[in-house]
Amino acid sequence: MRRLPIALSVTYLAGGVAVWISFARTNPDGLANVGLILYVFPVSIAGLLAGRLLGRSEFVLLPDRFGYFADHAIFFFPSLFVVVGLIFWMATAVLRRWQR
Repeated sequence: MRRLPIALSVTYLAGGVAVWISFARTNPDGLANVGLILYVFPVSIAGLLAGRLLGRSEFVLLPDRFGYFADHAIFFFPSLFVVVGLIFWMATAVLRRWQR
């Protein structure tokens, strides 16, 4: 039971790698990045809210200066690690609460 947070985190991380591979193998069109955005949904929502608060119409967490794949990698991988960290933290908190 102590390994559950690690197992969940590693599983989500492996899924993120699969999502990235799928993204990298598709044509770079307007819908190719939807899977990336949805997989890191909590960070995507935060980015949309930040853009709205800043008064911008574009997605503020996705840069537009390093090239298509590099821009998406700069957004996706840090976002993936943030979500993995949140999953680990939440699973650890639930286990601690449950073991009391």
